[in-house]
Amino acid sequence: MVERFRRREDVDGCACLECRAVTSGAIRRGVGDVLLWSVGFLRKRPSVPLVFLALGLVQVLGYVGPFGLELAASGLVFFGAIFARGYAITIVSGELADRRYTPKTAAGHTLRRLPAVIATMIGTFVATMGVMFVGVFVGIGVLVSDNLVLSALGTLGLLVLFVLFIVVVVKFVLAPEAVVAGGYGPIAALRVSWELVSFRRRTTIALIGLVIAVVTTFALGEIGAAAEPYPVVGSDTASAVVFGGSSVLTYLSSAVTSFVLCHVYVQGVLE
Repeated sequence: MVERFRRREDVDGCACLECRAVTSGAIRRGVGDVLLWSVGFLRKRPSVPLVFLALGLVQVLGYVGPFGLELAASGLVFFGAIFARGYAITIVSGELADRRYTPKTAAGHTLRRLPAVIATMIGTFVATMGVMFVGVFVGIGVLVSDNLVLSALGTLGLLVLFVLFIVVVVKFVLAPEAVVAGGYGPIAALRVSWELVSFRRRTTIALIGLVIAVVTTFALGEIGAAAEPYPVVGSDTASAVVFGGSSVLTYLSSAVTSFVLCHVYVQGVLE
């Protein structure tokens, strides 16, 4: 059985650290300590980086293969990335609960929680796309308006919508952790994540930095893959090697990010 980390008000019975076999040192780690711990944990549980590197291998094979293989690899990477994050969350939550889950146990638990994670991601997507949809209409109004006051108000509205977009993305960032490590349903996970992430904490600033770094790295990799020919890299062989190297760094950093997010979630629900 996989240990669940829920907020104290959602736990039946005693929810103290001793009953959960969680050391106070793990809860008191600062942001820097959590990051260093996550990098070290990457070496301690090699099955996690292997899962993420397998995704990188699939992506590279799709890159060097025909279009049909690339299309299939993209779909596999998309769902595989969701599984990989859930797998990492399960392994980390077990470590924090002083339980060493086997890869089979962690994979089984992740697969059972996968539909709820996907539903949670859909909820986040709908919320963010709703903000962007409103922003598109406001932007069109600003472009076609000849009234200076309305244009200024529209520009201010776009700024507010941009901030709201960032808030929604960051506030929902711990929802997958709430589903996998906490056993919450999709709606409850979104609510828990929203309540845990506070912009008054340094941890939230670190979360924003991690999310931006990973997304930027992934985006640059995709842009590099789509840019043909490759005037900077040179030959196709060299470009494939560069793309493979960037994929390895991207997925390893994604593994570390998953560790950090799970650790932050556990700290949040146990405070």
